[in-house]
Amino acid sequence: MIPVSLSGGLFLLVALWLAFLAVLWIRELRRLSRHEWENSNRNLFFCPNCHYSFLTREPVNLSRCPRCNTICFRRSRRR
Repeated sequence: MIPVSLSGGLFLLVALWLAFLAVLWIRELRRLSRHEWENSNRNLFFCPNCHYSFLTREPVNLSRCPRCNTICFRRSRRR
């Protein structure tokens, strides 16, 4: 066995525990940033049938309304 003093063992235990918490914290930050919604006009749709506004995860040109299941097109604005 490796001889370790009491203070050295406690220090090692606390250091490993803090390293473990830091790894979990970094993992959670990466997970949250990967699943964040991007709020832009490219993701915003308006259903002409039921007048419901909704967001999509990806910027697409065609989507279905979650309320009435109508196909909705994203209108491109002229600049």
